[in-house]
Amino acid sequence: MIRKMLRDAPADYSKCYSVIGIHGIPGSGKTTVAQYVCDKEKDDDYFDFIMWIHVSQNFNVETIFTEMLEILSPGRKRLFLYIDMLRIRRELVEKLRGKRFLLVLDDFWDDKNARKLDLLLSPLKVGVMGSRILVTTRTADAVKALGAQNLLAISDLDEEQFFSMFMHYALDGAKISDQNLLRSYQSIGRNIAQKLGRSPLAARTVAGQLKLRLEIDFWTRTMNNDMLNNGTFSILWWSYQQLEDGIKQCFTYCSIFPITYKFQRDELVHLWMAEGFVKTTNETEDMEDVGHYYFDLLLSTSFLQLKRNKFSKEYFTIHDLLHDLATRVAGTNCFRIEEGMVGKIPKDVHHLFIMSYDEMVFREEILNMKSLRTLIMSSSSNKSMNVEDFRSMLKNLKKLRVVLAEVDSFPTISPCIRQQKHLRYLGLFGTMPIITLPRQFTELYHLQKFSVRCTTHVDFYFKDEIANLVNLRYIICRVFYCPDIRRLILLRTLPVFKVRKTRGHEIQQLEHLDNLHGNLSIEGLENVESKEEACQAKLANKVHLSDLVLQWNSDQKSDSQEEVFEALRPPLLITSLKIKNYNGSTYPNWFSTEKGALKNLQHLELSSCKAPPMIGESFLHLHTLVISDCRWSPLPENVERLTFLEKLVIMWCSNIRHLPLFPQSLKVLTLVSWVGSLLPENMERLNSLGELALQNCDNIQSLPSLPLSLKKLEIYNCNRSLTETCQTDGHPNWQKIAHIKEQRISHL
Repeated sequence: MIRKMLRDAPADYSKCYSVIGIHGIPGSGKTTVAQYVCDKEKDDDYFDFIMWIHVSQNFNVETIFTEMLEILSPGRKRLFLYIDMLRIRRELVEKLRGKRFLLVLDDFWDDKNARKLDLLLSPLKVGVMGSRILVTTRTADAVKALGAQNLLAISDLDEEQFFSMFMHYALDGAKISDQNLLRSYQSIGRNIAQKLGRSPLAARTVAGQLKLRLEIDFWTRTMNNDMLNNGTFSILWWSYQQLEDGIKQCFTYCSIFPITYKFQRDELVHLWMAEGFVKTTNETEDMEDVGHYYFDLLLSTSFLQLKRNKFSKEYFTIHDLLHDLATRVAGTNCFRIEEGMVGKIPKDVHHLFIMSYDEMVFREEILNMKSLRTLIMSSSSNKSMNVEDFRSMLKNLKKLRVVLAEVDSFPTISPCIRQQKHLRYLGLFGTMPIITLPRQFTELYHLQKFSVRCTTHVDFYFKDEIANLVNLRYIICRVFYCPDIRRLILLRTLPVFKVRKTRGHEIQQLEHLDNLHGNLSIEGLENVESKEEACQAKLANKVHLSDLVLQWNSDQKSDSQEEVFEALRPPLLITSLKIKNYNGSTYPNWFSTEKGALKNLQHLELSSCKAPPMIGESFLHLHTLVISDCRWSPLPENVERLTFLEKLVIMWCSNIRHLPLFPQSLKVLTLVSWVGSLLPENMERLNSLGELALQNCDNIQSLPSLPLSLKKLEIYNCNRSLTETCQTDGHPNWQKIAHIKEQRISHL
């Protein structure tokens, strides 16, 4: 219905746009519907621009214009932060002129200031007829003030539908075989549901608490609680009170972030850990596990909500009402500095989030907050912190546990960082290509996480002292070459370990780092001189690793490569393995022939390797195989045995001229600079194949018959005859690809 409204002719032809309003009670799904509409519209390309703006209760027109301009001009964000309102408006008008746009104003509040509303709408008059403004709001009056011609109320759910939804969340996953007990739950649940005003948000939060306590007594007490009779906010307050104290603290902390903030699971857990909110009950309990338990409980009770972007990547949000609740509970403990904010910052604030950085405010107010424990600077802040302010912060705010800041380019962190005795999490981002850490950095004995974004290198002026950082768990940066890391046994992330022949960089440094998780790239393996040295790394003990890269230097040869490779046996459950510049003529038994050695391996990449591997038992569950710049020929003849293989990529392999039969499971095939002329004989029978890409393949002139399953074809900079005939109506090559929906055929 809404999408039809977006295309219907407006009643008022004096404006290029019309306004559509979605209104309803908090938590009824207004924003969800609007997001769904936008996702569908992006697929259709009907609108030239789609702009999504969250509107705060006391919105600032300049901020909204700036956000719109940032959406219309990606990559120019910083520029807009330094120009005045008139120029912002002028640039916005030029961007919208002659364009059909869809502007979504999410959570718009009724504003009685007519001049302010006129100013908000003024740049939109230059668009093309058919432009639309879609507004979500709690009251119909708010959207009427914008001149809405179409209003859509999110109506209450039918009573039985609401009850059914409520019980779905309350008994989700529960296995109740006693039918009398089940009827009791349903009877009590119906009485509880009738108190919730048919609010989906209230239903999910209350049901989430009931699911955690499948006890008739608790359900009965909940049914008799008068707080559930007093509206949605009171119901959310009751739900909050049911949380454990530590989890309450974690949720309340989230109030320092903006309402629209997109949380990442690990990042939030790491912040909670650094703040000391996550408590373990014994020495064997893992702090991360407890933190993720807190997170999952907030998720299951709807205090956090799971979302996915267009690439299906997960992120998490907090509903507006729950954010309001967290803000009220936090009081002056948490504070956020926003654009255009007036008034003083509470002196007793503990956790501060800076959305708009002001040097004067920082120096006159923030540097005097002696109780400050958290200083997080938004990556979208209007300016970076200068080096002098950063140094002053280190000297003056000595109770900090978390510092996340964008700092102007500087080569060296000041030695005064030693004064940050309580610091647990240090995150720096900006444009600095190199950061040099002083020896005093190793006096941050409590440091758990060190994260540097947008850098290429981290340098050190210390050696053995790195072992002082016994609590360090996470190192996040592109390059981190540091000697003597062997004692950092809590370390969970290490971007790259480069083996050298100098003391402190031996592969044996990895021996006790069994807490490493995720990815590990080991470079410089030509510097491992014996099988015994390689064995001491004890890679097989690092059971939490999922992705492993083993890389030799292609310019250096070693007589012990095959023995070293054999000794670098990875953990059993690894899912991704990349081998680079291996010059041995044979592969380890665990790599190719030993049954069950790599039973979970799904991604294998061989780059610049001298000899081809055998397709053995270890590879039978591969999903992805990438072969690049390898000097052997041909491909193993039994590739067809890989019955789970979905993606095959062959790049820059000058000796591979013939391709064997491919497995029926193949979905994506990419050939880059392939010198052969004929694709496999069974191409037409690959009924799962959906994507085929040919790049810089000079010898292919004729295509084979292709399967009807093929939906996407790319032919880029290949034989000119192939390119032309594929675009010539009626030619055999053209006929073979006529059924493919998405085609990209081009030549330099």
